[in-house]
Amino acid sequence: MQLSSRGRARMAGIAVALLFLTLAGSGIAPKVSAEGQPDFWDYPGTALEGGTSAEFERPLDDCRRLCRERSGCAGFDHSSVTNICRLFTGIGSAQPNTLSTAGTRNRIPGYSDPRNAESWYYAAYSGVDLFGGDLVPKGMPAPNAENCRATCDSQNSCRAFTYNLEANRCFLKSGFDFVQTYALGWSGLYFKAGPAAPPPNLTVGWELFTTSAFIGDSAETYAASYEECMQQCSSNGQCGGFTWANARPNRCYLVYSSNLYPVRRKGMTSARKNSRTVQPDFVRPVSPRN
Repeated sequence: MQLSSRGRARMAGIAVALLFLTLAGSGIAPKVSAEGQPDFWDYPGTALEGGTSAEFERPLDDCRRLCRERSGCAGFDHSSVTNICRLFTGIGSAQPNTLSTAGTRNRIPGYSDPRNAESWYYAAYSGVDLFGGDLVPKGMPAPNAENCRATCDSQNSCRAFTYNLEANRCFLKSGFDFVQTYALGWSGLYFKAGPAAPPPNLTVGWELFTTSAFIGDSAETYAASYEECMQQCSSNGQCGGFTWANARPNRCYLVYSSNLYPVRRKGMTSARKNSRTVQPDFVRPVSPRN
């Protein structure tokens, strides 16, 4: 479903902020410099070899800070046994050392990847609908979810997708505004993360039911879009869910119950409040999508 411009502007900021907090809290978004790379590449269990400019007893955080403040410092290492910090003007190589932690401004050639090196990954989610950010309004036909994924994978502008099994339609996305659980949805997300980062969890606030309505104590209101109807229910503490009448534009029904069950109704879309966290079915590395 495509967002209206008014609904997108209102909801995108909230949803993007929530998603960023979720990913950052999971270690997906490490601190980076303005050039798009970390201040230091982190090498735990590593001792450096090269020209040293200073050697003194300091905690690890001070060692990192002092190297950062000195423009001629190419890197540092710190011993957890002796508490000795060494600053380097140049780095020739590195050696594994479980009692040492190192950081370098540039990656060490021929050595293992730094802990905070970011690569592209793909995460798959069953039973999830990513709402908004559609590259093609109303989506495109696709025989199955794998075909939808392959189409997204072939386009670098596609950073996410949702496949609707009920309609056999593929929605390619440049991003998304919020997440709903949906029994007939299958979604994928491309993201960058370091090798030690945990899988990206998605925060969900709604459970979607297409071609369905909720029956019960309700109030009919005006709403220009599905997402506006959702916002009205979200801001109402007594509202447990809502029904948006596709066939009767601008009709929104707020349903006042916490035990809502969908009844099949043509031309209607419903969602009920259902806060939860969704973990990916699997995560795998993919080619760069820059």
